[in-house]
Amino acid sequence: MSTRSRQTVLALGLAGLLVEAVVSHPAFAVGRVTLFKVVSPQNEIVIGLTKAELAQMPGKTPDAVEKALRSAGALQVWQYGVRRGVSGVMEQAPVRKIEIAADPATHIESYLSPLKVVSIADEIMTEAIQ
Repeated sequence: MSTRSRQTVLALGLAGLLVEAVVSHPAFAVGRVTLFKVVSPQNEIVIGLTKAELAQMPGKTPDAVEKALRSAGALQVWQYGVRRGVSGVMEQAPVRKIEIAADPATHIESYLSPLKVVSIADEIMTEAIQ
């Protein structure tokens, strides 16, 4: 195999890996909303916080969100759920605005969705158009 052929095969392989990484992890491509899992004795829910909401907290980690929850006593957040989008592809989207009350048994974890994450602003604009 010539040097040129090897370079072409390597370039195609690298391009394929990059495309696969973006397609299989679309949550990394959408940076407007950060998802967290709220775990309590009763249930587990996924919530989304915008960059602006996270900027008001002492950090962008689950510990920072949990600390903000404990200091405020409650937080208003968007609950996220899985749905089928307009194109038929499954996506993680805001369902409703909820309030989470501080509870010693409740903790917050990071959550990475393998699905496309719909930002809160995009969802609100879509509802306004309909």
